[in-house]
Amino acid sequence: MDIVTRLMDPLRAHIIERDWADMDRWITDTETTERFPLYTRANADEVGPDPFTPLNWSLAWEQGAALGTADAWAHLGAFRPEEFRSPVPEVFGCWGGYFYNQVSVPRVFSVRAPGASPDQMDRAYFGENAEVPPYQADPRDQDESLTEQLGRTIGWIMSTDVVPEADDFAAKVRRWAAERPQLQDMSGAALVAHGRTACHRLRETWDVYAQVVVGASVGPGAVHAIASALGRADDAVAVFTALGGVETADTSRRMWELSRLVRSSSTLSSAFDGGTSGLLDRIRASGEPDSGAFLDQFTALLTEYGHRGPNEWDIASPSWLTQPEIALQMVDRVRLQTDEHAPGQRSGAGQALREKVTAELEELLRDDPATLATLRSAIRSGQLFYRAREAGKDAAVRVMLEAKLPFIELGRRMHKGGVLVDPSHVFQLLDSELDAFVEEPAAWTDRLRERAEQFAMLGERQPPYTVMHGRPVPPIDDWPPRGGRGEEPAEQESSTFSGIGVSPGVVTGPARVVYDLSEAHQLEPGEVLVCASTDPSWAPLFMVAGAVVCEIGAQASHAAIVSRELGVPCVVSAPGARSRIRTGSTVTVDGSAGTVTVVGP
Repeated sequence: MDIVTRLMDPLRAHIIERDWADMDRWITDTETTERFPLYTRANADEVGPDPFTPLNWSLAWEQGAALGTADAWAHLGAFRPEEFRSPVPEVFGCWGGYFYNQVSVPRVFSVRAPGASPDQMDRAYFGENAEVPPYQADPRDQDESLTEQLGRTIGWIMSTDVVPEADDFAAKVRRWAAERPQLQDMSGAALVAHGRTACHRLRETWDVYAQVVVGASVGPGAVHAIASALGRADDAVAVFTALGGVETADTSRRMWELSRLVRSSSTLSSAFDGGTSGLLDRIRASGEPDSGAFLDQFTALLTEYGHRGPNEWDIASPSWLTQPEIALQMVDRVRLQTDEHAPGQRSGAGQALREKVTAELEELLRDDPATLATLRSAIRSGQLFYRAREAGKDAAVRVMLEAKLPFIELGRRMHKGGVLVDPSHVFQLLDSELDAFVEEPAAWTDRLRERAEQFAMLGERQPPYTVMHGRPVPPIDDWPPRGGRGEEPAEQESSTFSGIGVSPGVVTGPARVVYDLSEAHQLEPGEVLVCASTDPSWAPLFMVAGAVVCEIGAQASHAAIVSRELGVPCVVSAPGARSRIRTGSTVTVDGSAGTVTVVGP
């Protein structure tokens, strides 16, 4: 028995014990613990806007991401490994298929971290929402020896100029992708083994990534504290605007270059006017030089960024590589934007603002050299770790692509052979069921079809915003419909509501309320994008939008980082925005003050 098998057998036993149930509960529901009792959907939409498939949660997350995140907390010096549950640590949660962030664990970290507090941690990661209960002190949270270790870690975060572990890991991930075998030549059992190996690599992935995510909260937290003391709290985000070298924004810039090629070519514009269905075939058939140039650049985009796509943290979700039409739809939207809104020009204004605000804050501290030195260290640290955070996320999503491709091939093969009604049904399996499925696939046809029908029903429900140990999760059948589409907002008169300003600037324009990425084709240039939250696959839309408003999010969330990088005003943690704003109504977004004003219909 190899070491991976020995490590994973207890995990599989844990999963096998579950019965697949009716809609009161779901087969991947998490068991809470008294030690770390609180979970929330706050900021979780960035990771899982829709329910996670059973295979994704039971394999990629429970045996990869969750273990790696627990490793990261220990490697940071914040926790001892034995503080977490075994075999699956309670660092994330899943109910009704919906992903939940842990609240208690980051709060304990903030208690143990010198100079930090639960309130600061909540603001950095979960925004501001009254539905998240306040921190309740627990004597177990205090640990002097761990505080000493964390002090050394934070000292390094505030002083380092490089994050070598993240750079080394990014290179390793690219090697894994380059070594991908010919999946179409592998047996079913070999595909499962390869898919498991890729998912288990997510443990190392999330160890590195989660450490960088925590590091990205340290410097900005210190900047916010200093700026607030100076009466300049709104400027705390400006010093992290238009940094350059942010991986997700660079992806968007490549998309912009493609869109300019389309916009400048009558041949390509005409092909895009016909819709994205069959678009590549039409472009190939044209034989024009512009078409050849586009195909070369688009192929290069898929080669470099084919791992991107909607719901990137679920191995069942498509990517640009597996469904190029998704990327073509983004190009189609971005091509409508005029040249004066080029990312370079918008980010140039952000860079000028960053330099101006930084100079002003430093001037205010000229007679306080100690605080001035701390401010400079905090700004440098935040800028470094924000870049590392997005690079780490990119590397993690690349691993997700390697994890999903073997199972996509297995599903395609089983569907072609008449075993599966739909190739995606392979993702309705639990990891503990994979071997039995490969051995006797026909026995699973009806069961997986029925499970897929139930899974689709989960996507129509609104999960509880918080889950707490000792407070039973309501039966799924009692969850309200996941609504909003087509509903008229209750409030249409002029009104102002507040969130958290995370990207400076003031923009007034028509609103476009979007419920998921499938509605992105409706966004017009200059419209204010109003949504629940975004993940990296939304990033090209930021070049189309005049501003972004998210119901969920925080200063370190994806929407915040990309908005700042591309020079787009953004407000997050604005609960109820989609129910208070009607598509087409005029709104003003102040990305510094964190306000959204409905100016008129």
